[in-house]
Amino acid sequence: MGGMEIRQLRYFLAVAEERNFTRAAERLSMTQPALSRAIRELEKDVGSPLFLRTHRDVALTPVGEVMFEEAKALVTQVGHATSRVRRAAEELALLTATGPGCDAALLDDLVRAYNATGPARPARAAVGTADDQLDRLRSGTADVALWRAPVTGGVLDGVPLRRERLVVMVADRHPLAGEESVTVADLADEPVVRWTGANPQAMSPHLWPSGPPGRPGPEVSDGLQMLAVVRLGQAVSIGAVPGFDTPAPEGIARVPLADGPTAELRLVWLRERATPAVRRFARHSAAFLADRPGPVTG
Repeated sequence: MGGMEIRQLRYFLAVAEERNFTRAAERLSMTQPALSRAIRELEKDVGSPLFLRTHRDVALTPVGEVMFEEAKALVTQVGHATSRVRRAAEELALLTATGPGCDAALLDDLVRAYNATGPARPARAAVGTADDQLDRLRSGTADVALWRAPVTGGVLDGVPLRRERLVVMVADRHPLAGEESVTVADLADEPVVRWTGANPQAMSPHLWPSGPPGRPGPEVSDGLQMLAVVRLGQAVSIGAVPGFDTPAPEGIARVPLADGPTAELRLVWLRERATPAVRRFARHSAAFLADRPGPVTG
């Protein structure tokens, strides 16, 4: 078996289990002629037929029966070895924490505080957009993510970090800019930015079951457009304050929304990838924020 490849053994096992070349080829996402050639090459390496072929199905020869047991053991062993290597690589790689750009300061706080403890697997921060966090987790480019939407479907697991009161962002010359707080009623006649594509989590329907306050304002597709619209006085925007004591962007004032809902900030990860390092980072982050309540924590 020295000249055989694991790929050939997987092909052989598929045919042996399906007892049919066509079904095995479909299972392997390859053409039936290509699979037949691969099996003939394997039989040539072995020096004996592995299958008894009929018009419709195939059966294992006595040599094929021996090959079946050996191939199963080898493929299983390779699978276990691959899993062990991947786990080792995950433990040695940097743990990546991601979040939208508005949370960059908060991510930096969490990562710096965690790395100061001297973990075996240090963390790094990576910034994305509010609606690409799940894709980053699924693709493996991130291990944990800051999350303000509901955790549903059983795909994600996570820990709550804090509850955040929402703020209204207005131009610094807007009549509401000097108020200590505003109410939902104060926004009744205000144009509120509308988001194309995914809503930011502070505007998610689960927070506003009857719809957000105000009247529909200009459409924006990203944070830079939103800030430009607000700065020009064309609309107001509703969001959560990112990080600790983060100053408002130039030309914009933030006013607390006194009677609005609170958004729960969570740290989440894929349930199937809940490694010890992920859980350590989550526990430390929750404890860190518990000791340092943000200015908008309810």
